[in-house]
This record gives sequence, structure tokens and C-alpha cells, in this order.
Amino acid sequence: MNPPRPFDRRSKSDRRAFPRYAVDLPAHLSINGMSAACHLVDVSASGALLRTDRRLGVGDRISVDLPHCGPTIGTVVRLTPSHVAVSFRGLLVVSKLYGQTVNA
Repeated sequence: MNPPRPFDRRSKSDRRAFPRYAVDLPAHLSINGMSAACHLVDVSASGALLRTDRRLGVGDRISVDLPHCGPTIGTVVRLTPSHVAVSFRGLLVVSKLYGQTVNA
């Protein structure tokens, strides 16, 4: 499987600290002990954009079980009719999603 490539949707006013990567991966999320399927749309070291049928609210703390990374704790920061934006508590090594390691 090929690693994700960065893309840049940022406007000049967008001050994201980390590049986002378009991905197409299934995942699972948990909130209050309940699990739900989700789909990872894009990801950065500090957050992700998900699609899910699970109803969530801004401020909800969730755990997203990411491929090759395991459970990652985050907070819902934005909702649209079709997507959920999550900010992670720590930083994610994006290359791990594809089972790859980063050489230092």
C-alpha cells in the first residue's frame, strides 16, 4: 500500500501547524464505551477528518482506533453534515497508518 501524499487546501489565513494527508482508510471510534465504524478521510499529526454515521457533538472526547497506530484520543472540534473533525491530544506519526516507520 502506498503512503499518503500531503495536500494543501490551506488559504493564507489557515495557520495549520502540520500538513494534511488525503487517506482512504476504515477505522473505528469509541465514545462512552460504544464503538462505531468510521472512515478516515484525511489526517495530520494533530488531527483527522472522519466520516461516520455515529452522532457526535463538538467537545466530545473520543478514541479513534487507527490502523497500525491503535487507539488515539481526540476531541471533536467541528461537525459538518457529512464529516467530523477531530483534534488529537498528542501527535500522530502519519506514516504509521500504512505500517511504515520513519527513519531518523
